[in-house]
Amino acid sequence: MRRIVLVTARWGDSHGESGVVLRLLAGALSGQAEVEVVSLVTSEPCPPHAEAVRTRRDSVFVVHEVPVKEPHRAHAGLLRAALAFGGGGRLPEMSGPSLVEVHRAQASGVVDLIASLGGDSVLLAGPETWWLPGALHLARAAPRVVSAPLLGDDPLLELAELGPLVSGLDAVGVLSRGERRRIAGRAQAAPSRLESSPPAEIVELDVAFAINRPAADQLMVGMSHFGRFVVLLTGFPEGSPAAERSPGHDYVRRLLGPFAVAEVSLGPWSVSDSRQSRVVPVKASRPNLWKLLAHAELCLDLRPQGIVGRETLESLLFGTPVVVPEGTVAAEIAEASQGGLWYRDYGELFDAAKAILDSPSLRARLSREGRAWAEQVHGDQRRFSAQAVRLAFG
Repeated sequence: MRRIVLVTARWGDSHGESGVVLRLLAGALSGQAEVEVVSLVTSEPCPPHAEAVRTRRDSVFVVHEVPVKEPHRAHAGLLRAALAFGGGGRLPEMSGPSLVEVHRAQASGVVDLIASLGGDSVLLAGPETWWLPGALHLARAAPRVVSAPLLGDDPLLELAELGPLVSGLDAVGVLSRGERRRIAGRAQAAPSRLESSPPAEIVELDVAFAINRPAADQLMVGMSHFGRFVVLLTGFPEGSPAAERSPGHDYVRRLLGPFAVAEVSLGPWSVSDSRQSRVVPVKASRPNLWKLLAHAELCLDLRPQGIVGRETLESLLFGTPVVVPEGTVAAEIAEASQGGLWYRDYGELFDAAKAILDSPSLRARLSREGRAWAEQVHGDQRRFSAQAVRLAFG
């Protein structure tokens, strides 16, 4: 059986979309190959006689945890300033310390460990691994090296200093059109691993999200006293970025008419109509979110968006139209699926929502087309698995 070595600093991250996508990608590959995970774990300096690498089993995966020394803050600041100056853009918070701790080779022995695992392919997941392609090829550690940058439409990809994300690679897996556009631009600007070798292949990864439709058939606890409602997404899941502020239920109902508002936030969830307001007595969980999305008229998403737009996809899989922020992966999904609209500010948000709610025929069309597209593109596990195998093995 073929073997792939997956290298990442994000294994076990359950809060962000990167961790979820990474786990699903590893799962899609596990049906066709043995998956060995090299997990770069930020930690304090190890005691002199401590074991450098800790190996454990995580479900079907063998995980090798490599301690990565806590970065020096001055180094992080200097690197951030240098990259920002060179690229002319603002860097996200994750880039500075993460790049420093790995770029300064403080994850000692990683290349030797990867080589010792004898993989047919090495998959580098996340920008923290950007320095590895050249080192792996110099050490002849694997016959094939590929990457899943997990950056979405992040302008970090435009920095010339991150050319190694695509130079020295056999293939790059992208999660959206925005990520593909930026990766393609970076590939054109970066030389290939060998002058005679073709540029890295760009492989689209349409992540398949499984939803439990029977579990969502019943209304969520606390919703039986309310009629038709819209979902207002201001924060989910725990640990993820939330909207800067909630517009307030009274304001939303005044603009949208006779609809209850169910708000999903990082704190307690709440629901209200013109007669009553209640805190919903449930645990914040994905199955409970599904119960709301499956019965809602519309999902209004006010949050900063991640790399794959998971909640947008799940809403469409339930046939619930969406209104999402412009210029995000979620807006890309709404446009491609014809299952929703997008907005620049609160004025456009509520204009779009009212247009959908006031037109049963428009809502029915968005619901039908959005669900059909989501099921075809992101509801097919075999299709996603085939894409993952193509990225890993060609």
